[in-house]
Amino acid sequence: MKTNLRIKADKAKQNRCKNLIAVLENPKTIENIGSVVRNIDALGVEKLYVIDGYKLLPGTWQEMRDRNSLKKISVSAIKWSFVKTFKNTEDCINYLNKKNFISMVTSPHIKSKNNITLD
Repeated sequence: MKTNLRIKADKAKQNRCKNLIAVLENPKTIENIGSVVRNIDALGVEKLYVIDGYKLLPGTWQEMRDRNSLKKISVSAIKWSFVKTFKNTEDCINYLNKKNFISMVTSPHIKSKNNITLD
């Protein structure tokens, strides 16, 4: 028999965007990763790919799900959001290209550059 929490999680999962993956490049702290996990979960993004140049995360998703620091910061969203790590940006881009994803990039705006708003 499913618990109320599992029923809610299953219902929320139906509304996730399966074709949208957030990529986080070289976060400097575990808090940054946990915050992004919490936010993508709230926005319905199914997966987070982390380019983990600082080696902040364990190697497997199950180990991430069991890590108390990630559970606390992500408000347990790490349990529901799939996270995959890459050693470098090139590996991540190659993986996404191989899977036929189209990449869109955001970053802080730079002075004297044209900024484009994504709606």
